[in-house]
Amino acid sequence: MTTTNNKLNIVFFGTSEFAAIILNKILLATNYQLLAVVTQPDKPVGRKKTLTPSPVKILAQQHSLPILQPEKLDITFTATLKLLNADLFIVVAYGKIIPQDIIDLPLYKTINVHPSLLPRYRGPSPIQFALLNGETQTGVSIMLIDKKMDHGPIISNFQFPISNNDTYSTLSKKLAEHSAKLLIETIPDYISGKIKPQPQNHHQATFSKIIIKENGLITADKTAQQIYNMWRAYQPWPEIYLEFRIKNKESRIKLLDIKLSNLVDQKNSSLELFTKDKNLYLQCADNTVLQINQLQLIGKNKMDAKSYINGYLK
Repeated sequence: MTTTNNKLNIVFFGTSEFAAIILNKILLATNYQLLAVVTQPDKPVGRKKTLTPSPVKILAQQHSLPILQPEKLDITFTATLKLLNADLFIVVAYGKIIPQDIIDLPLYKTINVHPSLLPRYRGPSPIQFALLNGETQTGVSIMLIDKKMDHGPIISNFQFPISNNDTYSTLSKKLAEHSAKLLIETIPDYISGKIKPQPQNHHQATFSKIIIKENGLITADKTAQQIYNMWRAYQPWPEIYLEFRIKNKESRIKLLDIKLSNLVDQKNSSLELFTKDKNLYLQCADNTVLQINQLQLIGKNKMDAKSYINGYLK
């Protein structure tokens, strides 16, 4: 083992807030030496397209860690990594496919923290898809990376319950905290050979997809439960929204705070907003109903249901 002060030499690949939580826990551990942090290049954000660093880069800067932000994982970048002579690469929500020649560089190869119970929900959005599908259980898998996406053998995993009130924001934070603990517990046993990685059952594999803004559009075929699951999955982005005409103009309304309703036998069309007992509701498919507590018209400030009723439904 190549070590610095008897510490395991690690290069960490990550970009998101999920990854930053895990990186922070590694930094607090005493038996690891962070040689470098690899993260995505700064991205333009907002209307002014201001270049913004990733959460992982911000954390790395706070700890004065060497930071690598390659546009491409090419030969030049591979040569840079090779010079670091790392024992282990750790990948957490990095956002790029890592080539085999990089995977194989460290003595103990490259491991990945994936927030699902593999082989379920391989791919880029496992937490969102678990919420979209109304799952009551999820988990995290620590695996050896191979040339296929989320395909490698499992080193360790844990199962975790999903609350009915969990959104992407709350669930991802919980999973990140537990993932960090599992990772720090797993690495010594993996390095020592105490844990033998186990192949996945590839016949049971399911897949998630990249989330895009258009996924937040609510359509007339969705039930209240399905829309509520969309809302849970798409917080804080891309959120969920309706498109229809208000006062003879095309408009878009974001639904910011909603909950399931027990109302039945309504005679409204699907996706019609209506009031009952001074509350605002959305008629959904199969005669199901959502209560709307907060919403936002395009180009307007956020408003509660009462303000919307007074301004647009009277």
